[in-house]
Amino acid sequence: MSETPGHQRFFAELKRRHVFRVAAVYGATAFVIVQAADVFQEALRLPEAFLTGVAVLALLGFPLAVALAWAFDRTPQGVVRTEAATTQEIQEIVAQPASRRWPSGLLALVGIAALAAAAWLTFVRAPSGAATGSGAVAADGVVPAEASLAVLPFANLSGDEETQPFADGLHDDLLTQLSKIGALKVISRTSVQEYRNTTKNVREISSELGVATVLEGGVQRAGDQYRINVQLIDADTDAHLWADQYSGELTTANIFDVQTDIATSIADALQANLTAGEREQLERLPTESLEAYQYYQRARERRRFYEETDLRTGDRLASQAVELDPGFAEAWALKAVIASEIYWFYYDRSDSIVAVADDLSRRALELAPGLAEGHWARGHYFYRTQLDFDRAMAEVERALESRPGEVDFVSLTGDILRRKGEMQEALARYEHAVELAPRDPNTHETVCETRALLREYAEADLSCERALELQPDFFVAYSQLAQDRISAAGDTAGARRWLLEAETQGGGRSSLETFQAYDLEMMARNPRAALAAAADFRDGAVNSQFRYLPATLAAGFAHRVGGDEEAAAAAFDSARVELQALVDENPTEPRYRSGLGLALAGLGRNEEAIREGEEGLRLMPPEKEAWRGAWRVADLARIEAMTGRHDEAIERLEYVLSVPSDISVWMLRLDPAWDPLRGNPRFKALVGEG
Repeated sequence: MSETPGHQRFFAELKRRHVFRVAAVYGATAFVIVQAADVFQEALRLPEAFLTGVAVLALLGFPLAVALAWAFDRTPQGVVRTEAATTQEIQEIVAQPASRRWPSGLLALVGIAALAAAAWLTFVRAPSGAATGSGAVAADGVVPAEASLAVLPFANLSGDEETQPFADGLHDDLLTQLSKIGALKVISRTSVQEYRNTTKNVREISSELGVATVLEGGVQRAGDQYRINVQLIDADTDAHLWADQYSGELTTANIFDVQTDIATSIADALQANLTAGEREQLERLPTESLEAYQYYQRARERRRFYEETDLRTGDRLASQAVELDPGFAEAWALKAVIASEIYWFYYDRSDSIVAVADDLSRRALELAPGLAEGHWARGHYFYRTQLDFDRAMAEVERALESRPGEVDFVSLTGDILRRKGEMQEALARYEHAVELAPRDPNTHETVCETRALLREYAEADLSCERALELQPDFFVAYSQLAQDRISAAGDTAGARRWLLEAETQGGGRSSLETFQAYDLEMMARNPRAALAAAADFRDGAVNSQFRYLPATLAAGFAHRVGGDEEAAAAAFDSARVELQALVDENPTEPRYRSGLGLALAGLGRNEEAIREGEEGLRLMPPEKEAWRGAWRVADLARIEAMTGRHDEAIERLEYVLSVPSDISVWMLRLDPAWDPLRGNPRFKALVGEG
């Protein structure tokens, strides 16, 4: 009989000493143990070192188990040292057919593979965290250095219309949850909406949004059952840092559990530490009524548009939410915010709407002390209805303590600081809002507007042009660019081009553009064109928070520039009648007082004109509100220029040029309102013509 080759003897020994069997059993057992340790780690919130330690012990134990299997054998008499094999034993094993020799070897390979998989899942993947899901998917990349994140709109995998609002609401709520984590930078909803159904890859999206990671998800719904898939992707490597799947019955508690788990898992994956307060905020259930919460989601969506019909619809929807759950603090807070905004935008200037904003914001905080939305609502109340900017700022800062990544809160602090006259500080807040919402044209336009108030026109234009890249029909940005052309360089032709471009993009002329067209034609000394623009004023007046300019008053100025004093006098008198009626009805409205003063000045009723102009300034001085206050100073200067009080007018103009405002040297050079001052040496020096 020929001698058995060495490699066959070795494998025969491994089989005889049961090494293959031990390797297979050990590998499978180690895999199960490591997976169980992973589950316990998440459930008990044990440190990462726990899972690592279990995996290390499993790896170190493998060679020991193999060595023991080689050296010892278990017999009826107990564990004994394995004796050396005889030649006949080896030959009998080698002579066995392959069907008897191969299975043990293959099982050993499976065991080794299982052990290797357990080690890979532990050491190579990023941390996961989905105790409530169906099992976290292994990660295959490294955690990025910066904990920045964009959550893309969730795909509607059901493909029906009923699932879409659920998917959108889930997306919004997850962004809200993530904004509570101070260590994360989360891009706002507005900036990610354009990526719904996008064909762009993750790297392109992350580059445009300035983030290191992207969360994608899909939602399915069938009756009262749901399934949600999510995956967190490293934008540089396209690696999956974490992923999971959730399913269950559609209840408010279940949905919020899912959102909380996703948020905490993302924080773990990005190594963003959660404070105890943040964890408590994440785990808070706002309402147990799914129907109430759905009304709240719809109300929140409608409120974003600020038109009167949208705000009132949002209020009705929020009212339905609190009818279903009177303890729903977030819904009460939303109703309070809407009430403040209805007052601010002049849809209702009654004392009763102010009382509603006060009462409901208080109620929200009584139901949930410390609620971020409650303090946000109180901030709106103090800012929009009381002009109490210090108390407003204190309330919104408290909201930001709980929700540092909420762009609406950040932007509101900028609004408050701007009205206080602290423009540089406001600009810093708005620029932070741009970081959180880089694809939101409103954030860029607000930076543009604020830089224009600071007379940083070149930098302002860059922000407005960026807003137009994002939204080509954004009328406010066109308007600001047109204004900047005049303010920066007296470029009426350039301003006209921007207004024509706005009209082309929108297919018509907005009320804002019509108002600017009037101002433009007046500065270009085209009274006929100015009269035509005034005739197009919506509802017969320019009615903004800064001025109330009836078409009749605008026509009076245009007729005077055109040299038709009789028509000017008739127009000024019509304006006087209209504005006097408004003053009688609303004696504390400063815009009406200033407008009436201008009409009286046009009629030569100088003392009355000055009295009304001074009353307008008394009601809204810059000390009370810097931006609108500067408009009242400028209007009083106009009245003084018209009534021969030139030194007083120039003194006021020196003031408005010394503070952030909408007035510039070039506007003083061009506007016919200042023609009475043109021969005055102080005025010439002021506008650089001395």
